[in-house]
Amino acid sequence: MLASTSRKYFTCFLGLLLLFCVRVVAQLIQLFYPVDFLPPFEAWHSRTLPYWLLVIFQLIIVLACINVVLRFIRDKANPNYKTGRIYLGLGFVYFSIMSFRLVAGLTFGNDHGWFSAKIPTFFHLVLASFLLLLGRFHYKYGKLS
Repeated sequence: MLASTSRKYFTCFLGLLLLFCVRVVAQLIQLFYPVDFLPPFEAWHSRTLPYWLLVIFQLIIVLACINVVLRFIRDKANPNYKTGRIYLGLGFVYFSIMSFRLVAGLTFGNDHGWFSAKIPTFFHLVLASFLLLLGRFHYKYGKLS
């Protein structure tokens, strides 16, 4: 893989990962040491899962994303066309559902807890973007190998 291509992807992946980490850390701050300049704890959590379980899943996601980032910074990402198709498909479905959730929360579903949880929805879109970008890389460069 061309080092310059890996570096461009690395930069995008790192930005998306840092955005997601902000969410995890901000919510933990609001739980243990609330500050006025951040939204309250409840705004970060749609209560779909118990918070302790959510944090475990978030940490697993962060570790998986760090693995991707490290592969790209080390220029060890091996593109695979079929993998790209899978990531693109999953990312598209995920992004579409979260986009619908956001639109619904801003319009007809604003009185429903899951739909009206804007902060979690935004960060789901961040994760969906990560999947789509990873899919794009594998799909685009996997065809060339």
